[in-house]
Amino acid sequence: MRLTTLALIAFSLNISATVYSQKTKLSLDVSNQSIKEILFLIENQSEFRFIYESGKINLDKKVSVREKDQSVETILNRLFAKEGIKYEITENNLILINPAEKNDGPGIPVVAQGKKVTITGVVMDANGEPVIGANVVEKGTTNGTITDVDGKYILDNVSGKSLLVSYIGYISQEVTVRDGSPVNVKLLEDTQKLEEVVVVGYGIQKKVNLTGSVSSVSAEEIQDTPASSLSNALVGKIAGVLLTQSGGKPGASSDMTVRAKGTWNDTEPLYVIDGIIRDKFAFDGLDASEVENLSVLKDGASAAIYGARAANGVVLVTTKKGKMGKPVISYTGSIGLSDATKIPETQNAYNQALFINHNRDVENVDPTDLSYYTDDELEYFRKNNYNWLDEAWKQPLVTRHSLNVSGGNERVRYFIGGNYYYETGSFDNLSFKKYNLRSNIEANITKDLVATLNLNMDIRNDHKPYWRYDNDNDTMNDLYKALLFRTGQVPPYVNGLPTGSFVEWHPLEILGDNTGYNRKKYSNYEANISLQYNVPFVKGLSLKLLFNKYNRHTFIKQFNRPYSLYEFKMTGGHNHIVTDVVDFVKVRNDGDYLEEKYDTKDSYQLNGYITYANKFGKHDVGALFVYEQTEGTVDWFNGRRNYFISSAVDQLFAGSSDSKNSTVDGKGEETGRISYIGRLNYGYDDKYLVEASFRYDGSVNFAPKNRWGFFPSASLAWRVSEEKFFKENVRFMNYLKLRTSIGLLGNDRIVLKDKNAVSGWQWMQRYNLVDGAYFGSLSSGVAADVIPNVDITWEKSLTYNFGLDATFLNNKLSLNVDAFYRHTYDILGDRAASVPATFGAKMPSENYAVIDARGFEVELGYNDKIGDDFKYYVKGNLGYAVNEVITKDEAENLRSYKSEIGYSTDRKMGYIATGILRTQADLDALPEGYTIFGQKPELGMLNYRDLRGANSDEPDGVIDDNDKDWIINHTTPPLNYGISLGGSWKGISLDIFLQGVAGNDIMIDMRGAQARPQETNFDFWTDHWTPENVNAAFPRASRNAAGEESTFWVRDGSFMRLKNVNLAYALPKSVLTKLGVAQLKFFLTGNNLCLLQNKMKYYDPENSSIRAYPLMRSYSFGVNLSF
Repeated sequence: MRLTTLALIAFSLNISATVYSQKTKLSLDVSNQSIKEILFLIENQSEFRFIYESGKINLDKKVSVREKDQSVETILNRLFAKEGIKYEITENNLILINPAEKNDGPGIPVVAQGKKVTITGVVMDANGEPVIGANVVEKGTTNGTITDVDGKYILDNVSGKSLLVSYIGYISQEVTVRDGSPVNVKLLEDTQKLEEVVVVGYGIQKKVNLTGSVSSVSAEEIQDTPASSLSNALVGKIAGVLLTQSGGKPGASSDMTVRAKGTWNDTEPLYVIDGIIRDKFAFDGLDASEVENLSVLKDGASAAIYGARAANGVVLVTTKKGKMGKPVISYTGSIGLSDATKIPETQNAYNQALFINHNRDVENVDPTDLSYYTDDELEYFRKNNYNWLDEAWKQPLVTRHSLNVSGGNERVRYFIGGNYYYETGSFDNLSFKKYNLRSNIEANITKDLVATLNLNMDIRNDHKPYWRYDNDNDTMNDLYKALLFRTGQVPPYVNGLPTGSFVEWHPLEILGDNTGYNRKKYSNYEANISLQYNVPFVKGLSLKLLFNKYNRHTFIKQFNRPYSLYEFKMTGGHNHIVTDVVDFVKVRNDGDYLEEKYDTKDSYQLNGYITYANKFGKHDVGALFVYEQTEGTVDWFNGRRNYFISSAVDQLFAGSSDSKNSTVDGKGEETGRISYIGRLNYGYDDKYLVEASFRYDGSVNFAPKNRWGFFPSASLAWRVSEEKFFKENVRFMNYLKLRTSIGLLGNDRIVLKDKNAVSGWQWMQRYNLVDGAYFGSLSSGVAADVIPNVDITWEKSLTYNFGLDATFLNNKLSLNVDAFYRHTYDILGDRAASVPATFGAKMPSENYAVIDARGFEVELGYNDKIGDDFKYYVKGNLGYAVNEVITKDEAENLRSYKSEIGYSTDRKMGYIATGILRTQADLDALPEGYTIFGQKPELGMLNYRDLRGANSDEPDGVIDDNDKDWIINHTTPPLNYGISLGGSWKGISLDIFLQGVAGNDIMIDMRGAQARPQETNFDFWTDHWTPENVNAAFPRASRNAAGEESTFWVRDGSFMRLKNVNLAYALPKSVLTKLGVAQLKFFLTGNNLCLLQNKMKYYDPENSSIRAYPLMRSYSFGVNLSF
C-alpha cells in the first residue's frame, strides 16, 4: 500500500509538470537574438526556469524565433534541433539543459534502481567561486550534507536519481545523478545581478527592489565577536547608526541612535525580532549565533510601516531557521582575558601631600596647622604609596559557547540552539551570565499550508557588590570612583585588618560578599506560532496568522550588612602616617537592610497577514495588508526590611517587624495598541519601482479623540543601469539605481525619560498619595498631579530621503549614498519656562516643539582576488547627522545668547577661559574692582572672558553667570565611521575592523581638585601653579580655582579605535575528511585593542565620564566546529 501511494504521488507530480508545460502557451517574435536571451524571454512569460552549465553549451548563437501560442516543448524542440542540445523538464518547472552526448539514447543515465553509490562534486556560483555551506540533499529523503570551505561535498548512500542543491540567495537546483560520476553544480543568483534579500517591515525584499534606505549586517560579520550584547557587536558596522558603549561593566550594553536625535524624549529605535515588536532589553538578550540577518530601516518610507513607533528608526532581526539536509551540528566556543583600555592616572601619596600643602598656602592657613604635612611625612610618602585600585583589580575572564543543530527535509525544517556567555569583572563578586535557548521549527502540513513554532528562553544573572551610592544602576561608576580616588597614604589592610583611618567606607571590604550584594535575575520566555496558507487557486496570494506570547520576570535582591573597620594609631610630625597598632574598632553601618523587587511583564501580539506577489510580463506587483493587536500588563512589587537579627540571614522574615522599619510598595499597568497596515509595490520591466505604505495606529496613551493616527509613505526608484542607453554607453559602471522617499512617522513611547516627557494616561486627572499635617497630626491623603491635557497625541516626523546604489569594475566596487532631511514636530514638552514660578500646579506636556535633522551616509566597498587562492576586501561606512531646534518653550525675558532655538540639542554652555593668572603683571592688567565669581583675583587662578553684565551686553568687570556662552557645539559625535579590511589565503583569514567618531567635544566632568587626606586627585593636577612653577599646565591648588565648566576643560572627543582583529585558520578538506568533520576553524580575536587616534589623553573618550568604570579590551581564542 505504501509503495502504491508513493508511486501515485510521484505519478501525480509528473502529471502536474506535464500538464503545466502542455497547458502553458507562449508567443515569441524575435530576430537575431542569442539563445540565452530567448530563454530569458521564456522565463519572463512563464514559471519555467532554465538550469545549465555555462562553458559546455553555446547559448550565445544568434537565432530568430517566430512562434504563437505554442507549448514550451514545441519551441525548445525547434530551437535546439540543430544545436545538439538536450533538455529535461522537472516537476517543479525547472528545465535542465545539457549538451547531447554521442551514442546515448533518450534520457540521461542515472543510478540503477536500488543501487547505492557515493556522489561527490563541487558547488560554485556564477563566477566560479565555491559556495560554502550549500545544502545537498538526495531528493525525497533526509540523506544530505553541506559543502565545505572549497564548495566540495561528499554524499554517501545515494540510491535516487536526483539531488536538490540550495543556498540562500540562489535558485535551488535539482540535478540528475549519473551512476557514480561527480556532479558539479553552478548555482545562479535568485534573479539577476545583486539580488540580495533584505529584511524589511513585515517581509523581505530583493535588494535591487528597495526604494528606501536600509542597511544590513549578516551573521558572518558578528558571529565570532565575544560580546555580552548584540548591540556591542554592531558598533561601527552600520552607516548612520551611532552605537556608544559608555562603560565596561560586565553585561554593559551600547546605546543606539539612528541618524540624529529628533526629540528630547525617548530616542531609542524600535526593535522587531522575527516580526514581533520588542524593546532594547530583548534585543540585547540575543546571541550573535542566533541571528541570520539584521536590518536597520533609516528613512521615513522604510520605517513608516511601523507608524507611531518608528520615528527613531527600526531595527529588524531575523533569527536562524532550519534548512533541508541531514542534521548539521555546529559549535562555536571562545575563552579570553580582558583588561581596561585606559585608566586615569591619580596622584601618588607624595604628590597628594604636596598638593595639600600648596592648597593650605593659597588658602592662607596657619603654617602650624596639623593639616600640613611635615618634612618627615613627606619623606615617608615619597617612598611609600598604596594603590587601592590595583589591590582590588582582578583579571577579568570572558567565555562564550554556542551549540546548535539544524536540518530537515521537504516536510520539516528545524534549528535548535543554545548559548552561554560568562564574563567576570575587574573586582570580586562582579559578574554577568547569560543563557539562551532557541528552537525554530517549520513544517509543511500540506503542500500549501506551512506552520512554524519558535520557542525562546533567555536568562541573565547580574551579580555585583552592594554600594549605597550606586542608586541601583548597573554602571558600577561610583564604587569604581571610590577605589580610583582612595588616598595612597593609607594602606587598605594592616596585618590583614581593614583600615578605617581616613576612611569613611572601605571599598575593598564592600567588594566582598560579607558586606552585602546586589543580585539581579532576568528570565524571559517567548512562544511564536504561525500558520501560512499559500492559496493554490490564486497565484502569489498567501494568508498568514501569527501569535506571540511573551513573559519577562525580573527579580532583584539587595542586602546590606554592617562591617568592622580598624582605626590605627598615627605617627609622623602631624600624625599622617598609619602605624600597625590598633587604636579602636568601629562598625560601618549604613542601616543594614534587605530589599526584594519583583517585576513581571506579560504581553501578546496577534498579527493577520494577507500578502500578494506576482509578475505579469514586465509588471511586478506586490501587496500587503496586516492587522496587528498587542496588549500587555506590568506588575511590580517591592518589599524592604531594616535591622536584622543576624547579618547571616538574608531573608525578609529576619528583619525588624516594626512598621517603621519596613516598606511595601507595588503597582500594575496595562498597555495596548491596534494597528492596520498596508503596502503596495509595483515594478515595471525591472527598471521603475514604486512603493507606498500606510499604518493606522491606535494607542491607549492618548485620549480617545486623539488615539488614532495615520502614517503614510511613498518611495520611487529607477534602475538606470537597465536602460538601453546605459548598457550601450556606460562601460565603467555595472549597476546604478536612484532612490527617493518621503514618510510620516510617529512616536507614542512617552515614558518618563526626563522632566520634559510625559507618562501615559496624562489626558486623565491623576492623583498622588501624600502625607501632611492636619491640626498638628500627620495624616495621609491625595493631591492632584499634573494638570490633564486631553489634546496630547503622537510626536511626528516627516522624513525625506535621497539615495543611489552603484557598482563598478565588474561589481567589484560598490557604492551606496543616502542624504536625508527629517522634520519632527508636535514634540512633547511642558511650557514651564514661559509660565511664572508662582503658578501653583505642574504644567502638562503639550505637542508644540519642533526639531529638524539632516545628514548623509556613505558605504563604499571593494573586493577582488589575486590568483585562485588570495582574496581580499576593503569596506567603509560613514554617517553624518546633526539636528536643529526650531521651536522650544523659552522664557519671555530670556536673553538672546541663552536661546537654544536655531542650534543643535547637544550644545553646552560654559565660560571661555583666557588662561591662568601667572604673574603680578597679569593681575595688574585687570580692571579695578574685577572679581571672579565674587572673589578678588589672585595669582594661580583661572581667568575667564568678561562678555556681558547683568543688564548689559558689554563687559562689566565681573565674572559671573552672565558671562556664560555656548562653548561646545556637539557633545554627541555628528560623524561616525567604520573601516573593514581583510583577506584569505588557503584557509588562513585576517579581518581587521576600525571604528571612529569625529566632530564632538568632551567636557571633563571632574574639575575641582580635592585637598584632603581621604581622597587623591588626577595626576594632571601635579603640574599645578605655584610661585616656583608659574608656567604650570593647571591652576593653583584650590577647589575654586578652576572648577567651573569652561573651555579650559574641553577636549576633542574624536577618536579612531582598532575595534576588532580576527585571525583564523580553517583546516583543509583533506584533514577534515580524516577527522570526520565538515568544518574546523581556529581563531584569535581581539576587541577594543587600541586607540589609533585620541586627543583625550586622560581617559578613553568613549567612556561616559573620566571616573566611569573603564571600557575593556579583550583577547580570545576560539574554535568553530561543524559536523
